[in-house]
Amino acid sequence: MRKRNKTWITSAHQGFVDENLQSNTLAAYELAAKKGADMIETDARMTKDGVLVVNHDYDVKGYDECGNPVKYVISETDYSVIRSIRLMKERADENRIPTLKEALHLAYLRGMCINIDLKEGIKNAELIAKLVVSMGMRGRTVYATNGAGAEAINLILSIDPQARFIDTKQNYTKEALQTVKDYPSKCYVYTDDFSDENIEEIRNSGCMLAAISLNEDTAKEAFTHHPDMAEYPHTSDFEKIETEVIKAN
Repeated sequence: MRKRNKTWITSAHQGFVDENLQSNTLAAYELAAKKGADMIETDARMTKDGVLVVNHDYDVKGYDECGNPVKYVISETDYSVIRSIRLMKERADENRIPTLKEALHLAYLRGMCINIDLKEGIKNAELIAKLVVSMGMRGRTVYATNGAGAEAINLILSIDPQARFIDTKQNYTKEALQTVKDYPSKCYVYTDDFSDENIEEIRNSGCMLAAISLNEDTAKEAFTHHPDMAEYPHTSDFEKIETEVIKAN
């Protein structure tokens, strides 16, 4: 994709997959990078023994080394066990849960930004922000605060002053963000409702606009509102969609 024609951030939600890959794996992030994503969206959770790993759900379902079905709650399980789980029987080495450190390392080397969904809210926000800074991703990270609000934002900004943030319209109002200095340059509101009324409310909040869940059917309407970020599910071919958007304009 010719990125010089773009003025928005293209975010791959949990990476990009094919029939042999699970989302939220290093292989899915790598494939998203090859297709030209500016950002990968991912999810942070902590294991029982204090390792930050990437997984959307609080538990992991997969297979052990013998191919038997297994299920573990991440917060109740040590990293060594989580790491051993095969998310698919096929291509087992590529379909495992990575650490957040590994995801940050990949984003750093591929020149991408990263959107980290703080699945546990403010609980591990300080540790995550410190890891981000240590991995050279200052200014290249968006934190999804999941309702943790200004308290989490200001905590993270004390560690990563160039951080940006994302949440819902309900959580990112002018009133809710009044203690966050210069919040309009730091905060995105995400939505999959592209009605004029909803977009106007978001713009009036002062926040940037993140259009999410985009596919071939919804992207055209979304781009009439000139989003600052466009996020695609791991099954949407964002390269193809945005090529058509650029051609049409």
